[in-house]
Amino acid sequence: MKTINTFKIKSIVLMFAFIALLSCSNDDDGSKSQEPANYALITRPINSDGMTFSAYMQIMDSPNVEGTMSNSNAYEISASHLGGVYEFNEAVYVNDYLNTKITKWTLNIENVVQNSGSIQVPELGFQGNIAFHDDNVAYVGGTGSISIFNPTTMVKTGKIDLSSISRVGEVTDFPSVGATIQADGVSEIIINGNYMYAAMYHMFDFNSFTPATSTCDILVIDLNQLDNSSQDNSQAIVNVISDTRGSFTGAWNTGGGVYYMNKDENGDIYVLCHNVFGGARQLMNKPSCVLRINNGATSFDPAYYFDLESASQGNGNPVTNFEYYGDGKFMATVLDPTQLDPSNPFSFNNDPVFRWWSFDLNTKTATQVSNIYTNAGKAAGCYFENGYAYIPYFTSDSNYINKVNLNNFNDNLKAVTTTGFPNIYKLK
Repeated sequence: MKTINTFKIKSIVLMFAFIALLSCSNDDDGSKSQEPANYALITRPINSDGMTFSAYMQIMDSPNVEGTMSNSNAYEISASHLGGVYEFNEAVYVNDYLNTKITKWTLNIENVVQNSGSIQVPELGFQGNIAFHDDNVAYVGGTGSISIFNPTTMVKTGKIDLSSISRVGEVTDFPSVGATIQADGVSEIIINGNYMYAAMYHMFDFNSFTPATSTCDILVIDLNQLDNSSQDNSQAIVNVISDTRGSFTGAWNTGGGVYYMNKDENGDIYVLCHNVFGGARQLMNKPSCVLRINNGATSFDPAYYFDLESASQGNGNPVTNFEYYGDGKFMATVLDPTQLDPSNPFSFNNDPVFRWWSFDLNTKTATQVSNIYTNAGKAAGCYFENGYAYIPYFTSDSNYINKVNLNNFNDNLKAVTTTGFPNIYKLK
């Protein structure tokens, strides 16, 4: 009996040890499957209607991948995407204004893509860029209000009602005598310390994006006065600051998800007034420029002004996109008006009419990076790592990423060719 019992006991111990080992193995596999990918490649091929784009996401081993990456191993994250994509906290957020929603997607190291929730934002009409405050609070503006949502749970929690500062119906006599503001909205948001700065866009024609004002207008909101669960929050509005030296700012999801307001290492905010939407360059007759809001200030710095056109391709050549890469330097695209299709009012957004330049906010100088014309209205979000820029190109006949040495711009090499215009996102 003793021998038999000992055998049974040993058998039971071995059985539990095996189960424990198997369980640990499964846990390891589960942990691995939950580990996010280091990099994601998102490509957007044009659909058969010739107007909209689908969007695909897949794992990218590193930004230095060479050759060709098709969409055969990619996952479709939008069938009719037209908007910006933004990374935050190991996920990407597809800001799809065509379908008035924002969807959160994750990607693991086994190239498994997962829909992690979405919110509908039809009340915004045409939502702007997303600004992430922390794990629980994000903001996105539009016409008439700013929505507040939790980027972790993807639940809307509140809003900032902008009706108290609305200028709809106001006669501005711009772009012509008797013209009025037909709509106003928030196209982009940046958060700095205790304040939110929201780019205001006042429109004469919502369909063509023709502006109804010729100034740069920024709404300032005191975050300390915000209640993220309130449906009002008008008490948090500080003021709207304006500067006549520049035109409107704000990306409104162009370029695949770029920003026109950036902070430098000192916490100062630089605003690129790009004057491209709605043919505003000719209407306003003022150059693309950069203005500054000093750290903690609620007004523009009158001592700072950077004429981007004079520094680059010359007066009359608007500058768009604002890809900041440190030490006061940024990549931007310069429009060549001779390349525009005069029969298409949206040629600035639909055609390869831009070339890449690098600008310096401190020295107020610029250097041309490439002679290649690209569609910067659709593909402009750059990725920067280890002294290199990975710049997306969307030309008349191909889509690819160029790897550029930021020290001299000489190492301008085609890294990877893609199906649809590409963007690289760092997830962890």
